[in-house]
Amino acid sequence: MTPSPSLTRLQEILEANRTKRVVVVGTTCTGKSTLLRDIAGAKDMDDLVFPQLTEEEREYVCQTPWTPEIGQTMTRLARERVRVESGRPVFGTVVLDSDLIVHLRISDALLRERTQMRGADFADAKRMQEQIEREIAQSKTPSIVLDVA
Repeated sequence: MTPSPSLTRLQEILEANRTKRVVVVGTTCTGKSTLLRDIAGAKDMDDLVFPQLTEEEREYVCQTPWTPEIGQTMTRLARERVRVESGRPVFGTVVLDSDLIVHLRISDALLRERTQMRGADFADAKRMQEQIEREIAQSKTPSIVLDVA
């Protein structure tokens, strides 16, 4: 099977920045998990942070509907407990301390389609996307936008 253009471009970006600490961020349904499977050494932020959360913290950050307060709590917890290493990109929904951010940007139309397919809430995904975009804008970290197709 031919790799997707998004995967090919992401692999190029990661290879060119292999000595840097890289985070790949995007809202739910942007394809992070699918891309992650084909990136050697990559880690899923959730796999790194959730084992470190208390039951109460886990229940709080997993509740619906998603709110900015939940997002801010998850951001704080992830930043406290997850470290990004050079050559081991971390995929997630939080802008972690890193040398480069790769932002998986998705159109509203495609996001709506994917959230419907997965039974996810489009409004929650949009709010999460807006928070990620604010975090990127507030960060002093260089970033690259990768449009998801």
